[in-house]
Amino acid sequence: MSGIYGINPVREALKKGRVEGELLVQKGKNTPSIESIIKTAKKAGIIVRRSSREELTREAGAVNHQGLILLTASAFKYADIVDVIEKWKKSGEKGFFVLLDSVQDPQNLGSILRTAHSAGACAVIIPKDRSVKVTSVAVKASAGAAMHIPVAIVTNMVQAIKTLKEEGVWVYGIEAECGESVYSFDLTGDVAIVIGSEGEGIRRLVSKECDQLMNIPMKGEVNSLNAAQAGAVTFFEVLRQREAKG
Repeated sequence: MSGIYGINPVREALKKGRVEGELLVQKGKNTPSIESIIKTAKKAGIIVRRSSREELTREAGAVNHQGLILLTASAFKYADIVDVIEKWKKSGEKGFFVLLDSVQDPQNLGSILRTAHSAGACAVIIPKDRSVKVTSVAVKASAGAAMHIPVAIVTNMVQAIKTLKEEGVWVYGIEAECGESVYSFDLTGDVAIVIGSEGEGIRRLVSKECDQLMNIPMKGEVNSLNAAQAGAVTFFEVLRQREAKG
């Protein structure tokens, strides 16, 4: 069984419904938040079992479980890029996609899911190979956002970009010291933001397929951001421009 750890991730998973499994609750943990989650789980027909802190820690490993683990029988449900595009087109909203090219750190993935969802992205797209998947660590780092934003896996990232471009989406890659500042572009149209891996950035073939490369201007002695930080800056610039435009 796979696990979802922590108060917010478990709460959001239960909100989505159709969850099968078992809820482990640390003995002695009786906060209002946990009692509310227990009530929701029981109404959904989920078995609730009080367990020792040691048992939860063994199950969660290094993840901070906050006294709650939702053990589920099924793995994370990924979306299909075709369905994601169709849902966007039906919505009538401006497109906003996030593509992650070989991001390896589950904490970064979780943080990106959280900020992408908060900034209004339609979906996050990741490659099948050479990329971290939505693990329990990523779900925990997303503070539950992983349960709300579609995550699609594609075999070929270059082809995924081409598919988006065929739908009129303008694709921007974030690369340090490449292109112009992110603040110099109009991001109010249908856009996709490509974020590269923590060490190598965007792969060459993927970079070549982008319509534009952008950088995040910085000052100070440390002139680089990790994938999650770069994503947060860019995603909220998209949101800022759209809010300003009304």
